Amino acid sequence: MKFVVLDVETANPRMSSICQIGLVTFEGGVEVAAESHLIDPEDHFDPVNVAIHGITAAAVVGEPTFREVYGRVCDLTAGTVVACHTHFDRVALSRVCELHALPTLSCSWLDTARVARRAWVEFSKSGYGLSNLARHFGITFQHHDALHDARAAGLILARAIEETGHDPSEWIRLCNQATRQDRQTLRRDGDGDGPLVGESIVFTGALQVPRREAADLAHQAGAAVEPNVTKGTTILVVGDQDIDKLAGHDKSSKHRKAEALIEAGQSLRILGEADFMRVCAS
Repeated sequence: MKFVVLDVETANPRMSSICQIGLVTFEGGVEVAAESHLIDPEDHFDPVNVAIHGITAAAVVGEPTFREVYGRVCDLTAGTVVACHTHFDRVALSRVCELHALPTLSCSWLDTARVARRAWVEFSKSGYGLSNLARHFGITFQHHDALHDARAAGLILARAIEETGHDPSEWIRLCNQATRQDRQTLRRDGDGDGPLVGESIVFTGALQVPRREAADLAHQAGAAVEPNVTKGTTILVVGDQDIDKLAGHDKSSKHRKAEALIEAGQSLRILGEADFMRVCAS
């Protein structure tokens, strides 16, 4: 059965600021087509994001905008199963379509991180990040290049299909069911199988909703919530009115510490409040 794997990179913490998109098509468990597009996000490039993927503002000069590649993305994904590793790519596509007043993609989405949790017991609770899975299965790739990430996720999904006999449509059904672990937990420690399972979230800045309510939403989505940024933090949620503060000390101490950890190699993502809300609802 055919499926398409999609991955994006963003220019800044706004999930709509897509600057690269990679798409890899698989049929019968084998890659049959692949393409990558640099995209002018019509937005600023944050040094933190540039440090992660290496794409600069200069690199996208003269490249198409998302609106200009939208038709091609639709052609490749229409009516098929589209896989991505975790929810971020799906939400980013939703946000950029919303930004340009374009219809969202007409496809069925499948999260390969959820597939991995169900296909292999050793990854049911942890270790289902793309880098770790690729290392485990001997997949060589350049992390944070959208094409490489999409290909790696596709190879992992193809392996899960081969080993379990479940096709992509069956995996969609299985991933929408709660695991036994989910049914036996109150999710107070971030357990479960929501869109933020496995994440450790910290909030900073002025949010539109009370901090307690935001923490409850994160918890309901499967995440752990902590008061301070640490080496275990995976997501920092920043109030939207603070997300564009670019001059170092205009940012909160949590924000600055998160950026320092990212620069030191920690896998940590900074999200605006609106993007966080969208992820929780995905």
